[in-house]
Amino acid sequence: MNKYMLILFEHENAYAELTPEEMQADIELHGAWIQELGDKFDSGEPLHQPAKTVAGKDKVVTDGPYIESKELVSGFYIVNANSIEEATELAKGCPVLRMGGKVEVREIMKF
Repeated sequence: MNKYMLILFEHENAYAELTPEEMQADIELHGAWIQELGDKFDSGEPLHQPAKTVAGKDKVVTDGPYIESKELVSGFYIVNANSIEEATELAKGCPVLRMGGKVEVREIMKF
């Protein structure tokens, strides 16, 4: 079994207008999905915005998210699956999709 990272992308203001009750319901959806994944779930965390980027040999630091960006990386999950196809099927249950977000599925390399 391999590990796959599900990288969550959401619209910048996806949660801006949610009530506290709606936000709690969204958190509960994520918890329920994790329970459904069972032993396929490895780990996952939401991420704060803003971000910093360090680039190049000169180590130039820039602020993010960027003005031209409409979607932000909002979190990740690590899942266990036998193939990228299986991991992609698991990703279809991710609650960010119901609010117009997307999930990128990437296999984690073993060294």
